[in-house]
Amino acid sequence: MLFNSFSLGEVNRCATHFLDASGKGMNTARILSQLGEEAALLTHLGGARKDEMLALCRKDQVQMLYADSKSEIRTCTTLIFDQICTELVEEPQKVAPSTEQEIRKLYTKALKTASAVIICGTRAPGYSENIYSDFTFEAKQQGKFVLLDVKGHDLLSALPFRPDVIKPNLSEFVQTFFDRTIGEQEATEDIKEQVLKKMESLHSLYGCSIVLSRGQQDTWVYDGSLYTCPVEKGHVVNTIGCGDTLSATLTSELVKRHNLQQAIALASHYATKNAENIHPGSII
Repeated sequence: MLFNSFSLGEVNRCATHFLDASGKGMNTARILSQLGEEAALLTHLGGARKDEMLALCRKDQVQMLYADSKSEIRTCTTLIFDQICTELVEEPQKVAPSTEQEIRKLYTKALKTASAVIICGTRAPGYSENIYSDFTFEAKQQGKFVLLDVKGHDLLSALPFRPDVIKPNLSEFVQTFFDRTIGEQEATEDIKEQVLKKMESLHSLYGCSIVLSRGQQDTWVYDGSLYTCPVEKGHVVNTIGCGDTLSATLTSELVKRHNLQQAIALASHYATKNAENIHPGSII
């Protein structure tokens, strides 16, 4: 919803509004499709708006693999006024007990022909706490490229199975490994040394590359040595999906055997293109 003016406690009429299929998985799959990759989104759907969601996915040319969760699809709202995005996020509902078994079957089947797996987003209530680590193990057993854009237990439990890249933002990384809360746009140079030591340790233990986005600040990248990738400046309209754009582009480039430094430069470029777009998770 785009507003020309906005006042708390008053009736606010938006100048323009859009409806998009979104969420981390959807944004990532849509970016991959726009990059010319063949990608499928594995998720759950349910409730009265399932057909509407499927229609939006078809419009965006995103292939869907889904289990019926018997739960309503949530609607999250982005308010944009004076170049500031405010997100109103509904918490997900609990999925039906039968959902996970079907999701696991769909994953195993899709994995046979996949070259890469991106695991992203927070588990909805109702899933077992080991589902992401199981997916990582299964993919690495078959020699697939794996990028993780998760945090907390989901990240910690999957690391022993040696994903290729982990890509939380810095706020999520600090919360996961140091139990400290920082804002996504907060100045964080004071913890750089502490974070770098942890990145070195993770790379040494698990062999993964680490990419930490920091909002409008340079991205920190570790792949045996630390380097930074500047964030390309642009006319920011909607920042939702920038991290998902990074995940999608990194995976697309790294599967093609491009090096990480080249991949993160292109990914950062496309993340800026996403931020310039009113639609979340889109570089068109």
